[in-house]
Amino acid sequence: MGVGVYSSALVRVGGVLGGRGVGFVVVGSLILPLAYGVDWVVHDVDLFLTNKSTLTDAEFFEGIAREFDWDYGFNAFGGMYYEVVVNGEVVRVDLMENLLDVYIPEAIINDSIVFKVNGSEFKGIRIEALIVLKAREATDEAEEFLERLAEKIADPGTGIELDKARIINYINQYPEEERESIKHKIQTTGIYIE
Repeated sequence: MGVGVYSSALVRVGGVLGGRGVGFVVVGSLILPLAYGVDWVVHDVDLFLTNKSTLTDAEFFEGIAREFDWDYGFNAFGGMYYEVVVNGEVVRVDLMENLLDVYIPEAIINDSIVFKVNGSEFKGIRIEALIVLKAREATDEAEEFLERLAEKIADPGTGIELDKARIINYINQYPEEERESIKHKIQTTGIYIE
């Protein structure tokens, strides 16, 4: 599936949620093509909820799914997701929040950027935040992600200059015992921050 299908799903779901007063920030790899112009294969849409919870407001989110005929379910972390059909393709939209292994510090969410998709404005995390979140995941998949991203960033054609101080600041938002590990994972994938 091309990135257009995911951006359409973002506009559709984001428009509905925003229209119902739900605050959110785009936190996944979708920010790479949409906010940074990086050619990237996207697999889903990740929205981090800022003022509602799918745990405490489950009926609200389920009601939206029924109203728009979207399938919904719950992931391994207890968060809800929608499955939205766009141009005959099923796109998964994860509604994330700080549950179980998912933890995104408020400082990262508050330091978001704004980008436009088809005339609609969205907030998204910065590329520096995506790097820190992926390093914290500590999976083989996350490591491969960072290695591919390091190659893209190294290409002068992308025009991406990382703010290394911002990366360090984001790392420092996590408990002290996690910081060295996150830093090490970032550097071993070829993204040098010191």
